[in-house]
Amino acid sequence: MHQHVLVAIDDSPCARRALSEAISLASACHAELEILHVIDYSFLQYDFGYGDFGDFRPQLIAGGESILQEGAEAAGAVGLQHHETLIDDLATMGNVADRVNEYARDCGADIVVIGTHGRHGLKRMLLGSVAESLARDCPVPVVLVRDSAAAVPAAQSAYFGARDQRFRGNVITCFGGKLIAGFGGT
Repeated sequence: MHQHVLVAIDDSPCARRALSEAISLASACHAELEILHVIDYSFLQYDFGYGDFGDFRPQLIAGGESILQEGAEAAGAVGLQHHETLIDDLATMGNVADRVNEYARDCGADIVVIGTHGRHGLKRMLLGSVAESLARDCPVPVVLVRDSAAAVPAAQSAYFGARDQRFRGNVITCFGGKLIAGFGGT
């Protein structure tokens, strides 16, 4: 049984679903829930004019604190013991998965839950995938929670084949980049 569940969230619908799944998992296991938000400073890699970064940082921090507060309220509503952590490190610069991995090791999480947008093809190549990087490199199992609105890509359908449709769900568990199980319908 899991004793320490880590959920990494942002302000997306799939992150809200991931939080809900993490709360359910932590409740079922009587585990402690760690809610994490990493401020993504990847936009600093690109020249965006003569803007003053000092104007943006307080807003990013306030936004992250608000996301964590919403997560804490959801966890508290079901009586879970929980902690919230905001990582505000300029060195992140798009390496959110590395920060989540590092935090998973430091906090002693035995499972990580994260939302995934289900991007594929050119969008994934251009935008990257925090969830995919995390699933490949994390030292503990990772539960990937898809946004219910995301369609199952044809490549995934072909990969799992017609005879094993149980893995076409919205919740996928990975360990070391290898698929362990999938749950839910499409």
